[in-house]
Amino acid sequence: SQKYARINKNGIINNSAVSAIWWLPNKENYFLAAHMDGSLIVYDKEKEDAEFIPEESPAETGYSPNGSSNGDSTPRRQYKLNIKKSVQSRNQKTNPVSAWKISNQKINAVAFSPDGRHLAIAAEDGTLTIMDYLAETLLDVHRSYFGALLTVTWSPDSRYVLTGGQDDLVSIWSVADHALVARCQGHESWVKDVKFDPWRCDERNYRFGSVGEDCRLLLWDFSVGMLGRPKIGPHRSSVTNGTPLGREKSNSVSMAGRMRSKSNLSTQPDESVNGSGGNDGQARVHPVDSKARTATLPPVMSKIVDKHPLSWLEFQENCIITSCENGEFCS
Repeated sequence: SQKYARINKNGIINNSAVSAIWWLPNKENYFLAAHMDGSLIVYDKEKEDAEFIPEESPAETGYSPNGSSNGDSTPRRQYKLNIKKSVQSRNQKTNPVSAWKISNQKINAVAFSPDGRHLAIAAEDGTLTIMDYLAETLLDVHRSYFGALLTVTWSPDSRYVLTGGQDDLVSIWSVADHALVARCQGHESWVKDVKFDPWRCDERNYRFGSVGEDCRLLLWDFSVGMLGRPKIGPHRSSVTNGTPLGREKSNSVSMAGRMRSKSNLSTQPDESVNGSGGNDGQARVHPVDSKARTATLPPVMSKIVDKHPLSWLEFQENCIITSCENGEFCS
């Protein structure tokens, strides 16, 4: 359209920095901005800005800051969505379209589910939040073993969510079961990006990849049948497609063990007042699963692809593309 516009000029809507932006699925004019104060704001690129006065205050919505997974031994009993402006608001002549307060810390990544219903949010406080953004309600809040979550993605069928972060782990979460189903051990530093390979996923088997600051590209396989099986034993890894794949590298296991030891939330029950997430904007808050209860998954391939830390990957039908922090691409 050859039109240039500056939205949120001088912080008229939110005066904290923008950490990332994403286009909303099937919405030509709408995009979502994550701000450093933990807010998610939907803007319309065709609308003008106006001074923004929140329509609801934190006290009215019952918003309570979320507990952190790394050192906060007394997480709050409530985790509610603070809707500063609803998409249903009658005042839609100016930006923002909607505004939500999700966290008290930076939001590092969000991902829209392929079915266009849900939003997965990875935050600096180590929480994964699953949100029904069409209904503007929170469903589940999960926690990392340690540190921030840096990346999040959905499976092509919207059944699973992957996260990666500062605990050096890739985690597999089941949306329907509201639960962690496996931790993937293999990286030796922070995990910066995770993606599914859509050409190698079907209704029962999944392939995904991850990259991290250890300069490694890892590939992983898991099947639906494997996810329902208990761990074989205390010194054996879990299975992929029903076949044991051996022990993980000792340094990776010891690192994960050290990180888990820093979290003291593993024995706490689920925290929700009404017992089911999403009612009245209040989420089901889950504890960190203990090592004994969590299946572990080793990679099927691990390869150093660059001398610089990796920050992004993408699957194509016949290749995998990665980028590193000095700006180079590899395929």
